[in-house]
Amino acid sequence: MKETTLVHIIKDDCVLMLHRVRKKNDINHDKWIGVGGKFEWGESPEECMRREVYEETGLLIDAYRYCGIVTFVSDEDDMEYMHLFTADGFHDAEGTYVTDGASSPDAPEIRLKECEEGELEWLPKSRLTSIPHWVGDRLFLSLIMDREYPFFSMKLVYRRGELVHASLNEHNCLVTERLLLRPWLPEDASDLYEYAKNPNIGPRAGWLPHKDAAESGQVIRDVLTRPEIYAIVLRDTSTPIGAVGLQNFRITGPEGELVSFFDERKSEDPLCCTRQGHMYRMGMTEQSILPNGLQAEAELGYWLAEPFWHQGIMTEAAEAVLEHGRKHLNLSRVWADYYEGNDASRRVMERTGFHFHHVDRHRVIELLGEERTAYVNVLEWEKPAGAAGNDHVKK
Repeated sequence: MKETTLVHIIKDDCVLMLHRVRKKNDINHDKWIGVGGKFEWGESPEECMRREVYEETGLLIDAYRYCGIVTFVSDEDDMEYMHLFTADGFHDAEGTYVTDGASSPDAPEIRLKECEEGELEWLPKSRLTSIPHWVGDRLFLSLIMDREYPFFSMKLVYRRGELVHASLNEHNCLVTERLLLRPWLPEDASDLYEYAKNPNIGPRAGWLPHKDAAESGQVIRDVLTRPEIYAIVLRDTSTPIGAVGLQNFRITGPEGELVSFFDERKSEDPLCCTRQGHMYRMGMTEQSILPNGLQAEAELGYWLAEPFWHQGIMTEAAEAVLEHGRKHLNLSRVWADYYEGNDASRRVMERTGFHFHHVDRHRVIELLGEERTAYVNVLEWEKPAGAAGNDHVKK
């Protein structure tokens, strides 16, 4: 195991990135990453950060933020703990300063030294997710670039260079072509309110528009921090634009009868239903594969901010969550429903493989004080992931 620092130095809305093209046998070959490197004996993370930045760039750090730790696991290299930093105050050997990420208009250009490991370049933040990079970098870059989220722990697992698992503070994360699906954080409250106050959003799904950011913060704490509920974030931003997730996990018998129900809202250990290898700890078994005749089920829920409708975003997010549920949570069946008139939600279900199951004509919507007709749909797989053969076909 090795420990390293990874530093993103910010100047005038650009980030100093290193194109790793010079070092032999480099696991980062041809990728763009921040600057940094391995700890030397006796160094603290801060000491390693300062030394590595100076050795690779010639810059001396004046102001920085220690953002978090990434556990990097790859089948092609040793396991690594990466200590993440950003720096927005620094100077070069000539005494040219940058403070708070901005350089003085009449100051000389910051001078960088030649780096033995690759080419250094100041890149606009908007380019960071379009250059060759580790896919998981999108997750932590969205947390450290534009706002100060609290110190976090992230885990990224790669197999043959492909990201196969990601988590933030033990909560699963998913990455798609356009999206990051990550846990909701308390700091998201104001962003959530901006979209959830829209009367075209909540009532369609059975909840009232939010009255203020404080209410949005309470919803994050009480509802959205459940283990398989995700904030939908465009990969080039840090702002949530919707939610998608699985909830109401349960085990059913051969005829669909309820055997065990897991209420994640009341659990002292809410992650126990979704940690890999512990999906079915619901008072029955520690094994990830259920006995013959039993199967695991869950419900899919989602909403998307109005400016992002009709772009395929909700379908992309739902597909990622469903594949995760099939592959990693070993679900055999997922339920979803929409209220009469919500054609957008119906189309998402159709595109992701659900088929009609039954109508619930007098469902009471307590938050709205009314009754509605709900159309219940189901998505089924022939066998849970990990069972013999491992071939999954939608019915």
